[in-house]
Amino acid sequence: GLAPAMRAGGVLANGDFQIHRDFLDFIVAGRPLLFQLSDVDAVSPLASDVPPAIFTAQVRSLLGESEAPLPGGRYVIYGCPECEDLACGAVTAVIERDGDDFIWRDFAWQTEEAVDLRLNGYHGIGPFRFRGAEYRAALDSLLRGGSHPEGARRRVLLGGQHLQPAGEAGVA
Repeated sequence: GLAPAMRAGGVLANGDFQIHRDFLDFIVAGRPLLFQLSDVDAVSPLASDVPPAIFTAQVRSLLGESEAPLPGGRYVIYGCPECEDLACGAVTAVIERDGDDFIWRDFAWQTEEAVDLRLNGYHGIGPFRFRGAEYRAALDSLLRGGSHPEGARRRVLLGGQHLQPAGEAGVA
């Protein structure tokens, strides 16, 4: 399923500004998928402030109606809430079809075109199998204007640090 979520904006302790983002989070096994990841400050590509054509393209991409944007059949599941640049880091996964079903597997933290699953993979997350009819219905409803994140009543407050290689620290 999908649920409205929010990344709170504001001024950080160091004076930097953090942008506010409303988006839809993916619900897997009754819980927001973002909660299953470690301290990631990121948003799904289903954000309320993206132009309608880009939002529609994101939904169609998750439906497998376009080629994967990254090598190896990888899709951005969560990206940088500030700039959406892969260089800032993104949670990616392979999305593939198995009959009518969709499978999300090989989750990883990715900052460049190539990904090393051994080093940057989310071990223990997925694979997730989604029943095709339910998966398509949830995403198709967005194309009909059913559950756009803007104006949603129930929200999940998200925040935290980006996952970074050992020895580096920082807050996005």
